[in-house]
Amino acid sequence: MNSRQPTTGTPAPQPPASRTENVGRLWLGAVFIFVLLFLVYSPVLPGSFLMDDHRLVKEDNGLVNGLFTPFNIWFQTDFTLSNLALWLQWHAWGEHPGGYHAVNILLHGLSAVLLWRLLARLKIPGAWFVAAVFAVHPVCVNSVARIAEIKNTLSLPFFLLSFIFFLRHDSSRLNSIPPGRLNFAPLWLGLALIAFVLALLSKTSTVMLPPVLLACAWWQRGRITRQDVLRTSPFFVLSLGFGLMSVWFQKHQALASAGQVLAPESFGERLAVAGRVFWFYLDKALLPLNLNIVYPQWKMDAHSLAAYLPVILLGVGFIVCWRFRRQWGRHALFGLGCFGVALFPVLGFFDSQFLVRWQVSDHLQYLPLMAPVALAAAALAAGLNAKILRPVAGVLILILAVLSFQRAQAFASEEKLMRDTLAKNPNAWSAHDNLGVMLAMRQDYAAAIGHFETAASLDPNQDAAKASAHSNLGQLLAIQGKFAAAETHYRAAIEISPGEVAAHKRFANLLGQQGRIREAMNQLLIAVSLQPDLDTRLQLAGLFYQTGNHRQAAEQFRKALALNPDLPEPLNNLAWLQATCSEDTVRNGPESVRHAERACRLTGYQQSSFISTLAAAYAEAGRFTEAVATAEMAVKLQTAHGEMQLAEINKQLLPLYRSRKPYHERPAGL
Repeated sequence: MNSRQPTTGTPAPQPPASRTENVGRLWLGAVFIFVLLFLVYSPVLPGSFLMDDHRLVKEDNGLVNGLFTPFNIWFQTDFTLSNLALWLQWHAWGEHPGGYHAVNILLHGLSAVLLWRLLARLKIPGAWFVAAVFAVHPVCVNSVARIAEIKNTLSLPFFLLSFIFFLRHDSSRLNSIPPGRLNFAPLWLGLALIAFVLALLSKTSTVMLPPVLLACAWWQRGRITRQDVLRTSPFFVLSLGFGLMSVWFQKHQALASAGQVLAPESFGERLAVAGRVFWFYLDKALLPLNLNIVYPQWKMDAHSLAAYLPVILLGVGFIVCWRFRRQWGRHALFGLGCFGVALFPVLGFFDSQFLVRWQVSDHLQYLPLMAPVALAAAALAAGLNAKILRPVAGVLILILAVLSFQRAQAFASEEKLMRDTLAKNPNAWSAHDNLGVMLAMRQDYAAAIGHFETAASLDPNQDAAKASAHSNLGQLLAIQGKFAAAETHYRAAIEISPGEVAAHKRFANLLGQQGRIREAMNQLLIAVSLQPDLDTRLQLAGLFYQTGNHRQAAEQFRKALALNPDLPEPLNNLAWLQATCSEDTVRNGPESVRHAERACRLTGYQQSSFISTLAAAYAEAGRFTEAVATAEMAVKLQTAHGEMQLAEINKQLLPLYRSRKPYHERPAGL
């Protein structure tokens, strides 16, 4: 009689005592992982905002800055669910980074526990050991300690849940259903698809789940059947759709909107780099030493055979594993194959914004890391007996925990992180640039200038990098009143990278301070054509008004309010233009009233100048009774607040309103 059971079968019924014991072990193992994680990551609690954390939490989060709502943000940005999670946390924690860090740690711990349960379902030896190693692996620090990388820590639990649900579907399908019992296989498949969509909405690099599911089927049963392909086909459809959307978004939104252009590379160059990237990540997974935020970049000669040695070695390794696929090779193929498949989106074959700064980065292998960790730890667990495994596992987890704790200390503050980066990679231009900004903010100008000059002198692959350094150097010199030297660096930044928006805006500000309004306006017009953001439009509106171009000023105010309709100052300014402008084509009484009333409501009718604007708007709209009453209200409020000059202006306007005439400014030059 054949006693062999399916690899993924439903466990035999257990007595109540045994089930209680298993639940107790589950809770104990989970609690141990979470406690260990909070000890390891204690240096980042409460911590601080690092690198682009604050920008992605607040300034660039469309939900926080008012560009989107929770109802219309879907498919409008990359990492939609991650942006939603940051928005919810913004309402909970605001400017306090400790809460964001705690959430990231909890999500990472949840992933470790789910990985444990996934491997246990796959009957992989040492499942808890693998999960604990992943939890405290130093490579994960880059993702867990940075608030901006919630897209990693949020997407992974959904990825693992989808995998687990799919295996439960597989188990329900393979096992016969007794008469009268419900078939839950469709339910598990539906839950797997829902979890997969949530993973994709958190971070689209999770698109590689379907090939991993097929690889798992081959590893379990030695072949891929037509049924396996059919069952995974909905996952492939979702992957294709989200993958194409992400490729388009990265190239035409993320890169284009930032004015960033990647250096052209042939397929041969990309293939050579991809081979080296694979081995780099595998090395850091198995020996996580000398980790850094910015690793030195490689320059690959596509015409040299040596450049393709990593790819050739990878191919040879695959052939060897395939040769021994009926023995150890099957496990190696599954583990390393899943690793390579999961890495595919970050190997550099597609244009992505991360390639502007990195060829490799620890946070890019957060999800793929599970595969080599599981392969190595499971091999160790299978090769050692229980008495030897426990102390060996304990020592290994302790060593990794200490290394992660030390790595987390570097993430305690941005200055520590930048100094740690430069100690390991003195040519990291972005670290010099960021450290220079921090030093400038605390008025250590001499040290800041040194870092900016070093950043500008380095030769990164991207012109935008050198342009940013020149722009920051110009800003620092402008603060010190060295306008001529600042202008030289602004012009250098713009010449190197005409798409450097910050340089155009800063140069415009410098020109404005010197009274060179027309030149400043030209710089802002270039900036707004590259990046039509709120701040640039408001600056441009102010310059148009200053030069008497009221029509263009009103147009810029309208466009700014289209980005955020709840800004009292632009609302008031546009209302004043529409009520009092000397040009008939600019004036619009009803619109002026709407904008002025909104500005007053937003400020609780406590801003006296806004009430004055509302009075002028009522007059332009022919509502003179309300204009008189509102102007009198403004006079009372201004008198009470000691704003005598404003009160006197409204006293002079009151007779005009009482005679049923609106107030119009004189044309420029009269």
